Amino acid sequence: MKKIALFLALALFAATAAFAAEGKVKSVSDDKITVEMSDTAKLKKGANVKVNGKAGKITAMDGNTVTIKANKPSELKAGEAVKVDKVNEMQGC
Repeated sequence: MKKIALFLALALFAATAAFAAEGKVKSVSDDKITVEMSDTAKLKKGANVKVNGKAGKITAMDGNTVTIKANKPSELKAGEAVKVDKVNEMQGC
């Protein structure tokens, strides 16, 4: 039973930690952050993401530059390093 619980916990962790990339904030506006990313291969417009652990949504992509709509983006400053995690949408039955 413990092995099954451990396996399920590890599977859940692997599903939630599927993609994370480092980036640098280029600009911050009222509700958007523009980030220059090291890797955008697994990101797409409309995807839900977390920026340093806070929820956001990709509104535009241009090469390695990603624009993210987020709550309280003013907490970030231009030039600051950030971590962007892709949020996996859980599918219902």
